[in-house]
Amino acid sequence: GENIDHSLWSALCLIKNPKVIKRAHADFYAAGARVAITASYQAHLDGFQELGVGEIEAVAATKRSVELAREAAPSGCLVAGSVGSYGASLHNGAEYTGDFPGMDEEKLLAWHRPRAKALLEAGCDLFACETVPSLMEAKALSQLVNELEHPAWITFSCKSGTEVSSGELLADCIKAVGSEWVIGAGVNCTHPKFVSSLVEICRKTLPPWKSVVVYPNSGEVWNGVTHTWETGTATADNQFVEMAKQWAELGANCIGGCCRTTPSTIAALKAAFDE
Repeated sequence: GENIDHSLWSALCLIKNPKVIKRAHADFYAAGARVAITASYQAHLDGFQELGVGEIEAVAATKRSVELAREAAPSGCLVAGSVGSYGASLHNGAEYTGDFPGMDEEKLLAWHRPRAKALLEAGCDLFACETVPSLMEAKALSQLVNELEHPAWITFSCKSGTEVSSGELLADCIKAVGSEWVIGAGVNCTHPKFVSSLVEICRKTLPPWKSVVVYPNSGEVWNGVTHTWETGTATADNQFVEMAKQWAELGANCIGGCCRTTPSTIAALKAAFDE
């Protein structure tokens, strides 16, 4: 395993050990994944500067995240460029609270733009704007996607069956991401127990031609102070699969796993849905 306890998180490996990222993508594709999400979730200029990496090299590293996923991808599989929440860059769990001191919609738009442009230039098939905890950031990302005219999904971190992490209603956030370039919306890095209710809200709120995208975590809780996952709360793969069947029945049509899920989770999902 790699030590990624850094504000760049997995993007640290884009500089330190790119081969491990390609190997991870290959493992998930081999398990049956049809979409890989790039290791750019916390790729941001300030984080790269902490390593003494300048802007040109930082942009190149972000583009490398697309290249590594593409090299591992079987024919017909997609590469989604991860545009992670601004809160993740704060390295304090703010993507699960929506507490962004000093930020507003325009500042968030400017902050997200360089990474998104790099991912677009590298040829990602779509953007995965993910772990969004608030209405403000949802609006900024919807505006960015519209500006760049590139397909995207926008998925939210949620703290209940009706609320995103900031406490605002998921339904209001879904309504705010109505750009024609947002081809899907939903939830990620959220406890599986909340997902059925959230899927119902998404399907009811989204136009029928837009996808409901869900890839919850294993159910373990992230401690933003110790930067560790609190163990003993994980959902077993067989339980995850049974819940996923219900999500599909309720209208989710892009289903996967986020933090602490593994290739075995994806293999179990594939086996269940191939039956």
